[in-house]
Amino acid sequence: MKTFSEFIAEAAEKRMKMVRVHHGTSSDSAEKIKKSGYSGDEVYAATHPNTARGFAERKGENTSNVTMLLPKKSIKKKPEKGAKAVKTQGQRGTDALGRQHYSVVMDPEYASKRIVNTTGTVQKPKIPKRFR
Repeated sequence: MKTFSEFIAEAAEKRMKMVRVHHGTSSDSAEKIKKSGYSGDEVYAATHPNTARGFAERKGENTSNVTMLLPKKSIKKKPEKGAKAVKTQGQRGTDALGRQHYSVVMDPEYASKRIVNTTGTVQKPKIPKRFR
């Protein structure tokens, strides 16, 4: 039988790292997306919520973000056969806390299955105590 610390160590190794991405759109479209999923050929999203909101503001004043969680392993650097999410060449940068941000293009069906935030609000990032 495993000890508690061995169990926790094993769980940490197996735990999948996730990336939160945001798709900016109008509030009306966000509600439709949350109910029936994405349509079209591609879905663009950014790891920084303000970047996504900036794209949405081009279409109108009342904007909202649709948030998705993607396994970090599923995001590929180059387009390849069968890739569900691929990093784009644009919208890269670093925020005030030193975190790297980038944009992702996804398959609409894959993106529809990854929607997690149904309220339309952007969650605050978790900041380690040493930086507060």
